[in-house]
Amino acid sequence: MGKDYAELQAAKDLLKEELKKIVALKDVQDNIALGRREMLFDLTPQAYFLGLTHNDITAQIRQGFFGEEVQRLQRGSDEIKVWVRYPNSGRKNVGQLEDMKVKTSAGQQLPLTQLASYQVERGVAGIRHYNTSRTVTVEADLVNPFAEVPPIIEDVKENVMPKLLERFPAVSVDYGGQYEESSRASEEITLYFGGAFLLMFFVIMTTFRSFYQAVLIIAMIPLGWIGASIGHGIEGHPVSLLSTWGMIALSGVIINDAVVFLAKFNSQVKQEGITVYQAAYNAGIARFRPIMLTSITTVLGLWPLIMEKSFQAQFLIPMAISVAYGVLIGTFFILLFFPVLILIFNDIRRYAKWLWLGGEKPTREEVERVLIDQKRLEAYRGSA
Repeated sequence: MGKDYAELQAAKDLLKEELKKIVALKDVQDNIALGRREMLFDLTPQAYFLGLTHNDITAQIRQGFFGEEVQRLQRGSDEIKVWVRYPNSGRKNVGQLEDMKVKTSAGQQLPLTQLASYQVERGVAGIRHYNTSRTVTVEADLVNPFAEVPPIIEDVKENVMPKLLERFPAVSVDYGGQYEESSRASEEITLYFGGAFLLMFFVIMTTFRSFYQAVLIIAMIPLGWIGASIGHGIEGHPVSLLSTWGMIALSGVIINDAVVFLAKFNSQVKQEGITVYQAAYNAGIARFRPIMLTSITTVLGLWPLIMEKSFQAQFLIPMAISVAYGVLIGTFFILLFFPVLILIFNDIRRYAKWLWLGGEKPTREEVERVLIDQKRLEAYRGSA
């Protein structure tokens, strides 16, 4: 974008040259269509001395070659327009323009070549504006339609734009196409997923009546995303915007498995004589079958979509990969590492309580929320 059209044209040409050097791009083009050929006149000092302007000279040229209406005659019910211009022999080619005489306000007739010089160039077919500035759009296609756009944009920002803005400081740049769509979608993802994330966290915290157990469950979401990323590498698909939407859907499935596991852990802890360590072990065994069956059926249901080769399915495959591989690999994370994470969080609470209150280090069972709530409830019933 810029005010000076000539500078904007030069900046556009430089940008196109630089984009053509990027091997990931092809078909670099702009939206400035070539207009018709135009004659551009520059007046000589003699013309200015005689009081002539561009309008005076171009008006006489137009009158001579194109003509001018000088009179209208009424003949019956018809109206006849009378135009005056040079005869056909005097306007056959552009070269005859040099023999033309221009009349001054004093009545002098001087050759056009003494009063002006001209050149023939292509005109502008259309002028586009944005925020009161002229705009030029430069576009390019990807050689590989599945390639990632953000790295290419970063390459343009770091290596091309500094050179362009240094030479044309009055020109400003904006980005559109896939980059604009990705930015808009990222903002929507941040807004919607942020709200959903807070709502899920509140529901989990209310259900388990424990802030740290809610954090424990939410901590499994990034592990599912790691599984989804690994799945994209296995299938040979780049992580795209559609993959991100699939990861958001995956978050709910991962949280569901973690909630089922933790609920069983809490019920085991409440049993008399069961240690925290043994409860984590028992919960893993008890929930192995339902978690595995849920994950396997989900993966098998999405597998035909992942293997589909039709054009219509290509837009859904990244989402299916995110959910299928995220669930599959996330399941192993939950079954193998979630019990370990439970014990780690338990140790953190033990050390935190010990450092805060001093004295003897509390046992694992003394810092578990479900046992603390159970003791408070028994104490309340006893006092009642």
